[in-house]
Amino acid sequence: MAHFATEPLTAAHSAHSAFGPFIRIDYPHSTAAKPRRIFMIADAGLYRTMLSDTVTWRNIQINGRGKRGHASNRLSYGMTRLRGERHEHYRKLFAPPLKRPAIMPMSPEMARIAADQVATWPVGTPFALTEAAKTMAKHLAIGLLFGDDHERAMPIAEMIARQIRASWIVPGPAFFSWIREAEAQERAILAWAEEKRGDKDAQDILSILVNNTDEAGRPPSVALIGGIVSFVFGAAYDTCQNALAWTLILLTQHPNAMASLVAEIDGALGDRPATMDRIGTLPLLDATIKEAMRLFPPVPLMMRKATRATMLGGESIAMNEGVLISALTINRDASLYPDPDSFHPGRWASIKPSPFQYPVFGAGGHMCPGITFGLQMMKIALATILSKRSVTLSPAARIAYRTRITLAPTGNIDVIMRERGEPVRTDQARGRFRQLVALPALT
Repeated sequence: MAHFATEPLTAAHSAHSAFGPFIRIDYPHSTAAKPRRIFMIADAGLYRTMLSDTVTWRNIQINGRGKRGHASNRLSYGMTRLRGERHEHYRKLFAPPLKRPAIMPMSPEMARIAADQVATWPVGTPFALTEAAKTMAKHLAIGLLFGDDHERAMPIAEMIARQIRASWIVPGPAFFSWIREAEAQERAILAWAEEKRGDKDAQDILSILVNNTDEAGRPPSVALIGGIVSFVFGAAYDTCQNALAWTLILLTQHPNAMASLVAEIDGALGDRPATMDRIGTLPLLDATIKEAMRLFPPVPLMMRKATRATMLGGESIAMNEGVLISALTINRDASLYPDPDSFHPGRWASIKPSPFQYPVFGAGGHMCPGITFGLQMMKIALATILSKRSVTLSPAARIAYRTRITLAPTGNIDVIMRERGEPVRTDQARGRFRQLVALPALT
């Protein structure tokens, strides 16, 4: 348990490697009369069983909810805490702007935003990849899902980013710091929402939220507005910025994969923008992103709680007992993904795992509704970068990772962008992130 509190991903992965895909942990103070247990799974079949029964298995946040009656608690009332009719109502309400017919026309604007961002990146000198990816993802999310209102949205995005960094099952200094900021975050979101009232925009998530009633026909509550905006806005850019950074890091360590992908992108684009009609069906681009997200899933750990006594994998589960799901370990099932800790985009030419075997976007009734939007953002961003620049990792880079709600690269993650055609030197990546991936020796 101490290992889990400090290194949850490696602790869960090591436990499953030692004890199997279904583990029961008895707390030290557990007794036969009053058992205190938690279960851990890393099995696609058990994951399917749980996510196929959303009545019995309730999705709960792995992080704390803040202080009762406080903005910090209300701001945690995101999509993962909605149940039953309310959950279905808001999934349907937000579905139209996130579906393919609405997203495909966004492609030229996405490509323009991505190209504008790349044009601001320095050439020939190291700069922080994570900051650049974060800024690009925020501009894409704000421009396409939140009315292009950068003045209002950017400060809120920064507060939501601090909320995400602070969120973990074991509260730390960042969590208590965010608690003090939560009221300001809620006020900023509510003021922004008030400006959207009466201004209906079918492509603006906040406009949709405030100009429609809840499932009972009532105006949305403060908790709904603050919680859903924090959740949806954060999900729209945080997962994409992390996935983009991890993908570029992995490509710098696999020069042959990088060269093949660049050749595929160049063949599709020439000198034209990276719009989806040109890159949407590129097999290696699709495989590269899928493989990077397999190794570094946006949400590496999930939690479910039993709403009633039930059975799982032959084990009796009592009401309110929790099950921790390791998406990272399910994604490394060697029977489906040979050499599972290594980056092999080519494997996707011959496999087609189900969402339960590849839990990157969730599965079942709580599957992420923004999959199409997120993948389009990722493809356009990555294709734009690689069509305009050669990317190398700085020799001074030291890459670690942070596990909160999401899995983020941290540390000194400087990269160097060079003009296409310039000689590129490949340096071996160093840092704690290598606990999670096997990298080839570079010559």
